[in-house]
Amino acid sequence: MYFHKTISIPKLFLVAAMLWSSCADQRMTNSDRTSLLFDAQGSLDTSRLQVSGLDYQLINTEGGEGLRIRTNEEVKGQFLTLRSAANQPWELGDTWQVQAVVSNIGSEPMQAEMFVGNDPDGLVRWYCSDYIDLVPGQTDTITVNLAWTPWINEPTVPLVGMRGAPGMTKTDLAKIQSIQFRPRYATRETVFVLHDVWAVGSLQSHSSESFLPFIDSFGQYKHQDWPSKTHSTQELKDNYTQEIETMSASKSGWIFDPYGGYAQGPLRKATGFFRVEKYEGKWWMVDPEGRLFWSNGLNCVNANMTLTGIDGREDYFEGLPTELEPLGQFYRAGTWASHGFYKDKIPFQAYSFLEANLYRTFGDTWKEEFLDLTHRRMRYWGMNTLGNVSDAQLKAQQRTPYVGTVWIRNTPKIEGSEGFWGKFHDVFDPAFRLAVRDNMASQRQGAGDPWCMGFFVDNEMSWGLKGSLAIAALHSPATQASKIEFVKDLQEKYIDIKALNGAWKTDYASWQDLLIRQEHEGLENAQSDLNAFYGKIAETYFRIVSEELHRIAPNQMYLGCRFAWANNDLTVAAAAEYCDIVSFNKYEYSIANLSLPTGIDRPIMIGEYHFGATDRGHTHPGVKVAKNQADRGHKYAEYIRGAIANPQIVGAHWFQYTDQAVTGREDGENYNVGFVTITNTPYQELVDSVRMVNHQMYQRRLGSTE
Repeated sequence: MYFHKTISIPKLFLVAAMLWSSCADQRMTNSDRTSLLFDAQGSLDTSRLQVSGLDYQLINTEGGEGLRIRTNEEVKGQFLTLRSAANQPWELGDTWQVQAVVSNIGSEPMQAEMFVGNDPDGLVRWYCSDYIDLVPGQTDTITVNLAWTPWINEPTVPLVGMRGAPGMTKTDLAKIQSIQFRPRYATRETVFVLHDVWAVGSLQSHSSESFLPFIDSFGQYKHQDWPSKTHSTQELKDNYTQEIETMSASKSGWIFDPYGGYAQGPLRKATGFFRVEKYEGKWWMVDPEGRLFWSNGLNCVNANMTLTGIDGREDYFEGLPTELEPLGQFYRAGTWASHGFYKDKIPFQAYSFLEANLYRTFGDTWKEEFLDLTHRRMRYWGMNTLGNVSDAQLKAQQRTPYVGTVWIRNTPKIEGSEGFWGKFHDVFDPAFRLAVRDNMASQRQGAGDPWCMGFFVDNEMSWGLKGSLAIAALHSPATQASKIEFVKDLQEKYIDIKALNGAWKTDYASWQDLLIRQEHEGLENAQSDLNAFYGKIAETYFRIVSEELHRIAPNQMYLGCRFAWANNDLTVAAAAEYCDIVSFNKYEYSIANLSLPTGIDRPIMIGEYHFGATDRGHTHPGVKVAKNQADRGHKYAEYIRGAIANPQIVGAHWFQYTDQAVTGREDGENYNVGFVTITNTPYQELVDSVRMVNHQMYQRRLGSTE
């Protein structure tokens, strides 16, 4: 909807915009090239705007005109799309960035998100997007880089198997003809202003003649140097010696009991296992000795997490060993790849650079040394939990508390469903419970162990919007157990198919017709029934998993399914009913205000978060971006302080212990998100911030320090 009338914004909401303007103009002036893609100041061509579920309006501000964008409800799938003139692609052939200036003129904090282009590949579409947090009255800039590096190879070297590739653009810049905006994950009225959109900077051109190989024998990016980069095996050994001396000389006050609980804090009931309780208005874990415990951990604490594919990419690597050499023992078979280059090439040859570098440092005892060093580092850094997918030997040593991990595999799926990691379980098929039981039994490490606080079961499931899994059931074959269950529920409610048709405004000839059909249109009037069955799916899933988990591990907690992306109150309510702790993977800059739906009071655990940068040889920073390694440390500190201040959060686990391989893990992820590099060298700037915050976390949570 478009309104020709213009209105004015109060001065309160313009202060940030005016402050931004002076520095932004200077920055853009200094860019190699800047062109205006959209300007609300000029004559607005409404034919270039397309909306889905949003209202927009041209308004006056003291700095000129802007486009106000407003939503009144959940906004997933709702956008304002800006199209190029005459519906032809913009001339962005060598553009480095697209930037948009936006203001939050609403009364609530929000996230404004921008998508550049509309690539059919979902991952590429994500690469070409970003969002910013805006408090009321704040103006800021959304920036999307159009290439992985500020330079491109000429001619192009088409690198594969890695999400962020040096010298390559993220998408075909010659085909970009739309830019989309939305309030991200908004659940109430959200109002923001789009001021203008710019193409900023030019990509430099580098000759690719000597680019390959671009990975050195240690697994590092070859064509760049940086502090702490490894140049020799002797450096590996010297770095280890220096690290041990530093940890041994540390005089920091020790505040932890053997489990990492608060030794100087109040003593609660000791049960011999981990549990949760509310103490002085805040949720806590309580360790086996009865001490208050806040779970501060790292995921994937495992030496084999840097495996990267070799097959089809041999020319990427310098000095690979033969299989007969001592370092040849670190070739492995790649056995999974949910996405990317290797998805249809399983099994494939891969190599573990971190394990090879540990061997260079320690020789044949590398694994034992890795285990011991990791426990020592965790305590030195003030961390007390081995997070998801950590080394089984490391956990079995009972030196650091840990979580168990269960993946529910080989289950019947709802055929009409879809998701990033695959289709959704059909929880009404009797085979689902049997599969849960079998998987619990085969992945039971930690059951009965006081050092195991509990189990995560599954990860980042595609719950979708309310009602979506019910729709997926309807789109499935007539033999689908979930569809049969849904139709049975509808029969019990409506009795006669005519009654359902009257309520849904549909034309099913019979209940059998409803069961057989896989194409269903016009279900807008069915939402209450879709939501009810969706809730039943969620309740059944969490109930069955809880029952089967506690058959195997009655003394361990059910830590949930690690919700990701947007989640609705039906799934969270079902989780809260059956989980001891509700878990979320929350890639944000702050979770200080994270909460559960109204009326639900359960503890929360953060299963994943991180901050990455591209200043040390990586081209992909991960999900949340930092400027450099020092900024990674700053953002870690702010995140943990916010989590500690949140009365519902009982822990947060960083993803992950080591960097991913520059050339990508099996599915292509190649993030700079480790506490240590692929050469087993800690990022000192990050570790310094980690220690500063973590050794005060208990005092902060109890309110005894600022």
